[in-house]
Amino acid sequence: MAVWDVLAEHGYAKLTVRLVGETAGVSHAMIHYYFASKDDLLLAVVEYARGNWIHPLEDFVFGSGSPLQKLESVIVWMAEPATRDVMRVHRQLLSQSEWNDDLRLAMATEYSRWRSGFTELFRQLQQDDMLTPDADVQLLGAAFSITSDSLVGKRALEPSLDSEAIMREMLRPFLRVSIKPKVPTRC
Repeated sequence: MAVWDVLAEHGYAKLTVRLVGETAGVSHAMIHYYFASKDDLLLAVVEYARGNWIHPLEDFVFGSGSPLQKLESVIVWMAEPATRDVMRVHRQLLSQSEWNDDLRLAMATEYSRWRSGFTELFRQLQQDDMLTPDADVQLLGAAFSITSDSLVGKRALEPSLDSEAIMREMLRPFLRVSIKPKVPTRC
């Protein structure tokens, strides 16, 4: 998606309909035909980005396997380093949502869906009696979604950060079963 590419390479400050058109190989008039404003381009990026984070999470949570297998898959997936482009676009969207109510609403809706995926995973774990009795799946889903999302951003800044181990340790007090510890890599 051309808007994504422009945001990743140049940031919001240099995002123009003309540059998006050049990147897409179409006239800026064609871009204006589909998008009334620069803000509409940002909203399209939010929808496009769903395929990078919401859909994969939901595939894990609603896919096959036991809840514990799903949790393992989610932890490993979330620990994979994000690309620089993903982090740049994500930060641009978050930043611009401070000045754009439509974008803020769109981002809040995406984050709600993100949290609900984790909440559903913890609900499945609770249903299989794998969570401690006092675990609140709503709060745990919210905490884990925020923690994992933050770790992706921090790992982009500090690649040596062991986000997988941090996620596992964060969950340990809430699980009645042991989850596989991260196996250290050998050099």
